[in-house]
Amino acid sequence: MRAVIFERCGDESVLAVKDVPKPACGPRELLVRVTSVSLNPVDYKLRQGMLRFLGRPRLPAITGKDFAGVVEFVGAEMRGYSVGDRVFGSVDSLTGAGACAEYLVITEDRVARTPDGVTDEQASCLCVAAGTALRGLESAGFAAGQSVLITGASGAVGAAAAQIAVRRGAKVTGVCGSNNVEYVRSLGVERVVDYKREDWAAIDSVYDIVFDAAASSSFAVARRRMTAKGVYVNTVPMPGVMLSSAWARVTSRQRCIAFMLDMSHALIEQLGALAREGVLVARVARTVDFEGVADAQRAMAEGKIYGKACVRPPSIASQQPQP
Repeated sequence: MRAVIFERCGDESVLAVKDVPKPACGPRELLVRVTSVSLNPVDYKLRQGMLRFLGRPRLPAITGKDFAGVVEFVGAEMRGYSVGDRVFGSVDSLTGAGACAEYLVITEDRVARTPDGVTDEQASCLCVAAGTALRGLESAGFAAGQSVLITGASGAVGAAAAQIAVRRGAKVTGVCGSNNVEYVRSLGVERVVDYKREDWAAIDSVYDIVFDAAASSSFAVARRRMTAKGVYVNTVPMPGVMLSSAWARVTSRQRCIAFMLDMSHALIEQLGALAREGVLVARVARTVDFEGVADAQRAMAEGKIYGKACVRPPSIASQQPQP
């Protein structure tokens, strides 16, 4: 089968499209024919070796985590799935068996059925981005009626957080660049702050939650714009944020959370339900084939993709109508 692999850590030039063996399906796994993949910043950060504190992927590694597809084979001890079922999920990238491949195997804790009415492309966009948004808000004790400020509100995580918070009755302020003001406003937020024109940290407002989806701020900055028991959530758990989290616990009623997503079947099902209800709708900014993955990852790293970049495997790309 064809896959996008890297044999050493480095920039996007280490990615190559190659033939690799089709994976064997274990008794507690599904063999899935991949129909769509969505890329996430964690993909290029793992490939670059930026997340050594989380671990290094087993090399050679296939890039990508989030996918949607169709079940081709059901392991003998897997229950509740049949050949032909549409499914979506997120692989464990540290195993080296990523999603940018024509086929993958997946365990039951990292997959769920794709709900009717949700396309494969939309389903493939859910797990990491929307999962981070949902669980990140929950980690902050999110409740209806609270005021929430979201940085990076035009990105995949930030937009998902905005959609969830608005739907659940929060008063949401979204921070984004000039080109995305109208998009963020369309998510239903009460106020949009264009960071190129205005510094949200200088605005005379306070928030119950500052959800830093862009990882562009800090607890030290955010706490001045938080309520007495406000919570700052940073979606990139770097050591500095973890130190701030420990410091806040002993010095303040405010909290700092260095959020790290823990994928589960229950979460994936919950995200599917929110997509089916129309709460979560990903903005797909770019769709590429396997050969375009390197360029897409570079554009993501440079902050030039607002929303999701999706990948079509060769067998799916060949089915698309030609211009």
